[in-house]
Amino acid sequence: MTINNQQGMKIIALGTGGGPIVSSSRAGISTAICVDNATYIVDCGMGSIRNYRSHATWGELRGIFITHHHSDHIYDLGSYLFTGWQVPGESFSQPIQIYGPGKPLQNPAMPAHSHPKIKGCCGGDHPMVGTAAMVDALIHNVFASDIAIRMADEGRSSPTEWIKAFDIQIPEKAKADPVHNRHPQMEPFVIYEDELVKVSTILVDHRLCFPAFGFRFDSKYGSVVISGDTTYSKNCILLAKDADVLMHEVIDLDAILATFPEGPTRNGIAVHLEESHTSYEKVGLVAQEANVKALILHHIVPNTPDSADVQKMVNVAQNDFDGLVLAAEDNDTFNVMDIVKSRLEEGKARELIREANI
Repeated sequence: MTINNQQGMKIIALGTGGGPIVSSSRAGISTAICVDNATYIVDCGMGSIRNYRSHATWGELRGIFITHHHSDHIYDLGSYLFTGWQVPGESFSQPIQIYGPGKPLQNPAMPAHSHPKIKGCCGGDHPMVGTAAMVDALIHNVFASDIAIRMADEGRSSPTEWIKAFDIQIPEKAKADPVHNRHPQMEPFVIYEDELVKVSTILVDHRLCFPAFGFRFDSKYGSVVISGDTTYSKNCILLAKDADVLMHEVIDLDAILATFPEGPTRNGIAVHLEESHTSYEKVGLVAQEANVKALILHHIVPNTPDSADVQKMVNVAQNDFDGLVLAAEDNDTFNVMDIVKSRLEEGKARELIREANI
């Protein structure tokens, strides 16, 4: 069965909420990029898999791209990988490729056990791992018993034949460092390409969550950029340069802090949020500098019912950006070619008005 049987490029908001919470109004962050009959997923937030199956089949899935390893971006990863593994009539049609952050290299000049900013982050009691190791753990540890039973009981082949995970290799010339240079100015680089899309990436700035990436999808129908979680980022602007659509995270810091009780934990989260995310007061500037045609806000924070004034976010972004500004809700679908067409028509109308006033 094919659900995405229309030609073209479209974006499906599978989950639009940000943060590691259970929300009754939004699924966790996840976006599907559909090109003809192929689908590519960016991030696997909590509850997004149910929305995926409302829009696409497992046979259409080709790749999963993880921006970073915060829990709200990977909660449903195991569900995506093993629900489509050789279930009759519900199976992958080809191996699924997963791309995401590699394990940060420990800074040799600043041992992880002695430096507070990287203790436990790049070493210590809770070391970080790469995407390939994380997927390997899902296969050989977390779901190992289920896999062994189903292979024996149902005659399935090993999921390693269907699931291929890769750590994104940051170019050495970028001289990236988890503490001193986590967001170096660099050029986007290609990590995946097939007959339908080319996927490029770049480092963005998500504080201690290093490495963190944004992704760009280019097809013959247009281009879509997913910012990932980041504060205002020149790299993200470079990645999104002249793109048709920029899907960018957004936060209302005062509104999210109002949902937390007073105390030291709230104070720590406040620092993280301010230094790791892009305010609704700046997100329009990102789109304007990148010269994109449309800005779509997602990864909405705060992510509890009635806690975020989304229309305010849109209105403020429109003050700084000349293009179309929208805020995504779960299951919204955006046709890239329609967005391009509308912007061209708007540009022609503006030109006619300008000529009439000359």
